[in-house]
Amino acid sequence: MATHSEPKIKTVESLLLKFGLSNRWLAKRLGVNHTSINNWLSPEGSRPRDARVYDQMIDVLTTHGPAERNVEMRRTGVRMIPVYAGIPAGQPTSNNMDLDYEEVLDWGNDFERWGRIINGYSMAKILLPGDIAVFENRRSDIGDVVHAYKDGEDCVKAIRGNSEASMLYSFNEDYEPFSAQGWKTKGVLVQRIRRGAYGVKSVVDFPHGLKWAMRHEDF
Repeated sequence: MATHSEPKIKTVESLLLKFGLSNRWLAKRLGVNHTSINNWLSPEGSRPRDARVYDQMIDVLTTHGPAERNVEMRRTGVRMIPVYAGIPAGQPTSNNMDLDYEEVLDWGNDFERWGRIINGYSMAKILLPGDIAVFENRRSDIGDVVHAYKDGEDCVKAIRGNSEASMLYSFNEDYEPFSAQGWKTKGVLVQRIRRGAYGVKSVVDFPHGLKWAMRHEDF
């Protein structure tokens, strides 16, 4: 049964996604455990005794979120980017985004950069579960692989078609494309980070963005 809190939950999820912030960040701001935030935002979770906490979440996000969006710590030659868990490479879904950081090369541009850990096989073989997909907030074009979001959900897909009838496609043909209508592009995929045996780190850069046309290439 729908509750009066559901529209506010969607607003909270959308703001977290918009500003690239995690449930842990929000929990720290509110002075509660992050598992409580996860529970209160989950469709299957319980609701807080005081429903006004959702208003507090929205207030914290709109007040402090823009200032802390995609926090980056830089030093000469490298930067530390935020990495959030659980972007689906399968069916799009909402996520509880725990926050970590990853050191990457600083390319000398001013784009914001962030990573998301891949779940699922829809973008195989280039993106596999456990890979970190790194995005920049540069403008996307048809054919780009992008971080897309809509109504508190997000996914990594390739844009195909035209501006009037664009679709979001998976590299894996077992997954059906779906309409891009209502989906917004947060960033373009520019890097893949993979850890192999003994934690050895392998990085592949896509200076002009990962493209649909590159789906059968070996990296």
